[in-house]
Amino acid sequence: MEYIIIYLLVLVTGACIGSFLNVVALRAITKESIVFPSSKCPVCNEHIKWYDNIPVFSYLFTFKGKCRNCGCKVSLQYPIVETLTSILFLAVFIAFGATLKTLILLILLCISIVLIITDIKKEYLYERHLWSFITAAVIYSVLYKYGTGNIFMVCSGIISGAIIMELIARGSYYLVRKDIKEDNKEEKSTEENSESIAEKDTEDKTEEKTELKDNKSDEDIDINEYVKTNKRAFGEGDTYLAAASGALLGVKMFIAAVFMAVIIQAICILPQFIRNLYKDGHKNLLYSISAFILLTILYFILLNCVDLNLYIRLVFIAALIYFAIYTIKALKGVVNKRGFAAIPFGPALLFSTFTLMFFGPKIIDLIRKLLFI
Repeated sequence: MEYIIIYLLVLVTGACIGSFLNVVALRAITKESIVFPSSKCPVCNEHIKWYDNIPVFSYLFTFKGKCRNCGCKVSLQYPIVETLTSILFLAVFIAFGATLKTLILLILLCISIVLIITDIKKEYLYERHLWSFITAAVIYSVLYKYGTGNIFMVCSGIISGAIIMELIARGSYYLVRKDIKEDNKEEKSTEENSESIAEKDTEDKTEEKTELKDNKSDEDIDINEYVKTNKRAFGEGDTYLAAASGALLGVKMFIAAVFMAVIIQAICILPQFIRNLYKDGHKNLLYSISAFILLTILYFILLNCVDLNLYIRLVFIAALIYFAIYTIKALKGVVNKRGFAAIPFGPALLFSTFTLMFFGPKIIDLIRKLLFI
């Protein structure tokens, strides 16, 4: 009975902190103080009564998902974050008890939830949240992963994580960047048709570039302009996350986390991505992606069922490389026509980081068995 009461207290505490995390994330986006004003409706700005501000309970039973004043629907984000936070609090408490390790892990998880919310809603990671996450990650690694006498391993994890993510960002840009030559041709033809319009466009572009340089912290930027100006496929925020992930996991496990994050993100966005390609008529690209996925699945099934000789393996690998190259080239063509689309990578990286933190050895063993390594 005593344990049940303690667990209930942990759940309630987690739900209350989850409610606060919603406030921290959303007010970072709106650039408001997390203290004042008190909780209010985002549509009509009516202050919320205390009995309508009880985590999860109020959403389900008092105001039932609608503002009492204007009747607008309240986002499901609120009860979802509150419930998720309470479950994470209970899981960590059961695993590690009332210890300093539990406290630091909960701080890491709380900051991660804030980062995930801002990345999904605004496609932006705020520096104050990132630096808080890195600090907590370093403290945890020093105390519980490497020990106070092995700071070098923590530093190497941070540096390696940041370098690897930067290489991915720069390399991805050059794989599927918007063709600069085509842009130049379009600009020349525009100049020939109308010099005045071209001059105006040039002035606008110069002003936009100046604004980007003067307001590097401004999150309200066009993704295609950002990619073209900075020559990277995604923002610097993911590099900060990678540094923290490297500190928590170490270099080898961090590389595994990146692969895992890519797979998670692909699974999440692939249905919508394929739907858009079908609507736009990119059938050859769809065939290439389908062939690559089916060949990969078939290859691993055969590996687990029969003993493939070297020549058959080489044929599969050659086919996979062919379809991969064709897919990348076709994707580049799609980007040239449509431009980049911002897809948050932070949530997938954070999920894979914490998954490997707790279950890393078991996951690696499972992958080795599947690949016969």
